[in-house]
Amino acid sequence: MVKELHGLNKKKEMLSKGLPSITEVMRGTFIKWYGECKNPKCKCRKDKSYRHGPYYRVSYSKDGRTHHVYVPLKGEKKIRVWVENYQKIWNAIEEISAINIQIIRLKK
Repeated sequence: MVKELHGLNKKKEMLSKGLPSITEVMRGTFIKWYGECKNPKCKCRKDKSYRHGPYYRVSYSKDGRTHHVYVPLKGEKKIRVWVENYQKIWNAIEEISAINIQIIRLKK
């Protein structure tokens, strides 16, 4: 049991070491989209391959509502990383929680 506990604690430590900074996270889904303009003579109205873009935004829900945040083209890479960082941290929390449940069960 002691070896198993040590192994589980080591695994938790390894998971927490590889995490990105908590200051560089953003909860949501990164979306790439193409738009259709209001000009009736524009090619985008007749053929989807001529739609304008790409444009980026992050979609997230809060208080039961869905919100969208426009992402400037210059910030696309940085904000995409923030969203990925959030997912990495969340996945680590889930794994560490599962390990803690195993530890509780071992100590019974």
